[in-house]
Parts: sequence; C-alpha cells; structure tokens
Amino acid sequence: MKEKDYPKVSFIIPVLNEEKTIKKCIDSILNLKYPQDKIEILIAEGPSKDKTHEIILEYARNNKNLKLMDNPTGNTSIGRNICIENSTGDMLMNYSGHVTAKENLLEILALKLLNSSQKIVAVGCSNISPEKQNYIGKVSGTAFSSFMGGKNLFVQNAEFEDERYSDHISFACYRKKPVNDVGNFDPEFWCGQDAELDLRLKKAGYKILFTPETKVFHFKRNTIKSLFRQMYRYGIARAKMIKKHPNTLKIIHLIGPGFIAGIILLTILAIFQILPIWFISLIVLSYILLSIISSLQTTKKPSIVISSILFYFLIHAGYGLGFIRGIFYSKL
Repeated sequence: MKEKDYPKVSFIIPVLNEEKTIKKCIDSILNLKYPQDKIEILIAEGPSKDKTHEIILEYARNNKNLKLMDNPTGNTSIGRNICIENSTGDMLMNYSGHVTAKENLLEILALKLLNSSQKIVAVGCSNISPEKQNYIGKVSGTAFSSFMGGKNLFVQNAEFEDERYSDHISFACYRKKPVNDVGNFDPEFWCGQDAELDLRLKKAGYKILFTPETKVFHFKRNTIKSLFRQMYRYGIARAKMIKKHPNTLKIIHLIGPGFIAGIILLTILAIFQILPIWFISLIVLSYILLSIISSLQTTKKPSIVISSILFYFLIHAGYGLGFIRGIFYSKL
C-alpha cells in the first residue's frame, strides 16, 4: 500500500496535569510505524498546575503536526470536542495523555478500519497496565487485571484472544463523519464520555470491532486518593449513563452500590447484635480470601497481592458511593 493511500488520523487528546506521562505519550505517537504526514496530534489542555503546558509547547515547536489548544473548562468531553473541531483527518484516534502504544497501533487499527465495512465505525484494542510505573500504579494494574477488579466484566478492561464486536472500547480509532453525525462527545459526561458515545453510535446502527493484534499501555493512577476519586467519578458516570439510557442497566452495575449497602446493613446488624460477630468476620475473611485469589491470577509478588486487598476495597467502595450519589445528583 502506497503512503499516499494511508488514511490521515487525528489523535484527540484532552490533558490535565500530565507532566509525569505526557512525554511518553507523545513519543509513542511519534515512533509509530505509520507515515508521520498522515498523523496529527491535537491536544486540548485544561488548567494544568504542573509542567504539562511547557512540555507540550516544546514538542509543538519541533513538530508541525502537533497542535496545542486551550480547554479552560478542564472538561474531558469538551477537550475531545475541541480536538475534533480542529481535526483534519478522516479518522479520529481516541487517546489520553497517560497512554502509550505499540508501534503497530495505527497500522492495525486505521488500516483495518479503512478496509472494513462502513457499518464498522471504530476498531480498538485492549489497554493493559505498563510494567514501569510506581507501586500504587502496579497494584492498581493488578487489581484492574483480575476478576475482582472487573476484567472481562466491564468491557473497557476486557482483553480477548480473538476479534469480536464490542459495546465499548476505551482507546479506539473512529471514522470521523459518524462521530460528527451523532453529535461528538456529550459535555455532560466529564467521565465515561467515550462509552456514552459508543452507545449512541451503536444505536445509530454502527458496530465497534475489537482486535487483539495491538495494544495500548494505560498508566494507572499513582496515588490512593486519585484512584478512589477515579472510581467515584466512574460510579457517577455510570449512574448518569443509566439515567440517560435506561436500557443499559445490567446486574454488574449494581455490584458497587450493593457493596456499600452490604457494609451498611452488616454494620447495623452488628450494632444491634442481630448477627453474631463470628458470622460478620467470616464475610470479611471471605472478601479478603477472594481478593488474594483474584490477585494471584495476575501476579505472585506477595507485597502486591496483600496490598491489592485495600485496592479492591477502594475500587468497590469508590464506585459504589459514586453510583449512589450519581442516582440522586450527577453533576461534578
């Protein structure tokens, strides 16, 4: 295939306080095995308080295909829409400032999309946790890669061995026109906006294809506070999604709020001595045992396995509290 026949792809990247990973992110795009004149990097920056702005500016000076734009709201959906409005590619690569990719990312996603039926609106791949990140990130990666963290239950964490259609893929390459036709990203969704977009595209009759032929590497939150906040926001976004699209409700979405309800119920039963302490202790020990078994399927490092018990609790509690809050009030 001649270079002139490659589709032009616009990377849409909203960022905010990404100084620790933005260099890795941009370098991974610049090192892709794909004609560089067929790539444009569009970055919409929120009001960062670190060195993100300076780092991106330096890259922009040396790379004419990189454009930095202002996103004063910090809203991720608005940032993505700013990038789309300024894009000149026929395809959009949904990306993040804390993501890197294999060198064949666009060779696989963009060319597979180009040669697919027009009914396939996007092609995406799995996102996995990189090996080199801080301890919090490593434990988070282990947790999200196991059944207690939702792997293969929530499609954004899924990793399959064969090609298949999916309801949603976190980092995918899209045909631009259908995305425009359904109204781009919904600004009401500060979080979870890509899943909501995928839902509207599917309702419009399009399909989303998963391929195992490439991967992106997603840096996880590097503090306990930011991990909890992320899951809390995910919970709010899921509740908002269900309110906007009621038919998307599934039993697995109720695990988080059920977890919170269970803690409250057990606490009440313990206070009024309706249940014996040994029974409540058995439930807690069962949760701990399941956490250990879940982590052992991903890693054998004792420190990470033990630490993951706390991380599962943070994931479940954060998501559950966010979901409950989102049912009643979903503004961030």
